[in-house]
Amino acid sequence: MATEDNLGDFYKENKKLISDYIDTRIELIKLGAIKTSAKTLSALILIALISFMALFFILFLVIAFSWFMADKLGSASLGFLCGGGLFLLIILISIIFRKSLFLNPLIRIFLHASTQEDEADDENEEF
Repeated sequence: MATEDNLGDFYKENKKLISDYIDTRIELIKLGAIKTSAKTLSALILIALISFMALFFILFLVIAFSWFMADKLGSASLGFLCGGGLFLLIILISIIFRKSLFLNPLIRIFLHASTQEDEADDENEEF
């Protein structure tokens, strides 16, 4: 009976400490989720920006190719038809190799972004 009283007193005395500990752990989990979300969002924005610039680069290359072919073939419509065919070829290659060109690298980037600092934290805790 005395041990139950001691245990009850222990919980009463340390109730605030336990609730503070739980609140702190919840805050740490929230901050970790915010950090991971921020890293993922920044990686997504960077990928979108690079993709946008790459799209314009390809567009201008195809326009230049179209004008070049128009000069060689003597017809602007045939030159731009060749440029359209080049775009069609790029689309087909993108569809066929979408997993290895887009999906797998994006997954690796997001996993790396979300676990990069966690690994650094783990290494610091070992020392």
